[in-house]
Amino acid sequence: MQTGTVISYSVEKGWGFIRPDDCNGTDLFVHMSDLRDCAGADLVPGKRVTFDLHFNKRRSKYRAVQVRLID
Repeated sequence: MQTGTVISYSVEKGWGFIRPDDCNGTDLFVHMSDLRDCAGADLVPGKRVTFDLHFNKRRSKYRAVQVRLID
């Protein structure tokens, strides 16, 4: 599991972005279907989260999956 900070999240659209702590300059896409133990409304900018990485072959990018809030 990696850790990061929510940069943005749109409840209406159901997606947003997370900045990993070991940031290499790339924010990660997160979709509402990848949230665990939290809802989209919980993902406000500045919130800390844990997540796993998943490579999206279609877009040739990594995205955040298994996203959980850090208490």
